[in-house]
Amino acid sequence: MDKKRDKKRRKQSIVAGALTGSAGIFITKALSLLYIIPFNEIAKDATVFYSYAYAVYDAVLRVCLAGLPYAIATLVAKYVTKKDFATLKLVKKVSKTIITVVGLVSFILMISFAKPLAYMIVPSDLQSTIYIKNTQTVLIIIAFALIFVPFLSYYRGFYQGLKEFEVYSITEILEKIVRIAFIITASSICVYAFNMDRIWAAYMGVASTSISAIFTIIYFIAFDRKYVLTETEDSGESIHSKKEIFKELIKISVPYLLSALMLSASSLYILLVFASGLEAYGTSAKLITIYQGIINYQTLKLSSIPTVIMSGFSLAIIPHITESVTKRDDRNVSELVHKILETVNYLSVPICFFMLFFAKEVYYIMYGNYYLDIGTNMLSKSIVCVFFMNFFGTITSTLIALQLRKIYLVLEFTRLLFMLIFFKPLLLNFGVNGYFIALASQYILYAIVGVSIIKSKYQINIRRMFDTFTRSWMGAIPMFIIAAIRFQFELNIGAMNRFVVLIMTGLMFVICMSSYLFITNRLNVVSELFSITLNKETLKNFKNKLLNRE
Repeated sequence: MDKKRDKKRRKQSIVAGALTGSAGIFITKALSLLYIIPFNEIAKDATVFYSYAYAVYDAVLRVCLAGLPYAIATLVAKYVTKKDFATLKLVKKVSKTIITVVGLVSFILMISFAKPLAYMIVPSDLQSTIYIKNTQTVLIIIAFALIFVPFLSYYRGFYQGLKEFEVYSITEILEKIVRIAFIITASSICVYAFNMDRIWAAYMGVASTSISAIFTIIYFIAFDRKYVLTETEDSGESIHSKKEIFKELIKISVPYLLSALMLSASSLYILLVFASGLEAYGTSAKLITIYQGIINYQTLKLSSIPTVIMSGFSLAIIPHITESVTKRDDRNVSELVHKILETVNYLSVPICFFMLFFAKEVYYIMYGNYYLDIGTNMLSKSIVCVFFMNFFGTITSTLIALQLRKIYLVLEFTRLLFMLIFFKPLLLNFGVNGYFIALASQYILYAIVGVSIIKSKYQINIRRMFDTFTRSWMGAIPMFIIAAIRFQFELNIGAMNRFVVLIMTGLMFVICMSSYLFITNRLNVVSELFSITLNKETLKNFKNKLLNRE
């Protein structure tokens, strides 16, 4: 293997790898926020069709990938640890074939069932011919992404296993830039240049997924040709056959597949029951579509910002813990679990709390007065759910990496049962609030049980973890105080200039984040998690590095 790259890989800690992956995902989320404002203005109410397409697409994509990217990453990490590069190349060939076939089959099925799905998604009061036709069309367009996105996921899974998080981040950013450029350009041309109906903006928005995936695949192909996997081109013949690798990939993927089926069943159940449950509660059809659009589009974009933390660590967990499990280094596994959960908490607290306390300002900056009160309400509750979701997603990836797959499946099945039993009753009794109660409850229960199981298998010090959590939460105290003072003024945010609100919110963000960093640094949280001490000398060295000084 290339010595420089191997040295870099060995030196990279799980936190460094997670932060590298998170950085790329964060940039893509930030870019997403930039196009929301113009796209929302172009598409107007047609954004609800855009949200319909992605709600179904996300559920189908989980099933069609069936955890294959993670299975690929796991096998790659395993054989890199064993330095079996011949088998590594075989993994590459077999996984590419599998994921291509799966993508094509998913594409065909999605197109075939587009119309029935449209009738299931759209509230009964709105099932006119044109409404159903528009919904069916966006589903057909998004189906093409099922050909290209799985192939893109294959490349990402392979390089995730090699701990090449930098290329992972670069391709995330590239994909997002291409997608945004296509969405804004194509939708503007359709609506403003050719005076077409605004539904075409939704069509172009959905089509952008396939276009951006194609461009990113081209980049990966070029990168893959130049990538040096071993010191010599001929790494010999693998002792394993294609059939054995296929079985191993499927064996690892089966828990993911079952989980994806359960998760998709849960997501589709929520999507299908949401409208009927709220109708039974007494919510009007118009308000239901407003809720659907805001939850699945406006607030989803904003509340997904804190999830970059979970996403980054989920990337890093697989190769790092797989390496320790392969070496049977239980002590390092225990240390990794501590580091993962404590860092996820540390990074989640300031972002989630700030967005919760200043939800109205954040929503107004992005969407103006577009259902401001409803949007603020939905965003604040979504952020609470996302805070717990970060722990849920991280623990899920940890259980899989620790090869506790049976336990993981039991927990996923229990989570599905919870939603099937309690989701509709919660809607019937609490209206749209029941939606958020159900989501938050399942995440909390899963996290508690998941940590308890990991503790029973490995020497996890709950007291130590809670101590670090507490010191991180103490850093958010100034944020509580600033929010409380701000609420006393009762500002009419909706009547203010959006740029003024942006400056005001940006200033509060800087103050809140600075105070959080200062307090947690004084409480030694920063030094424990990131092995650095923030002082004048550290800041001076950082400044010199930025200026390329010796």
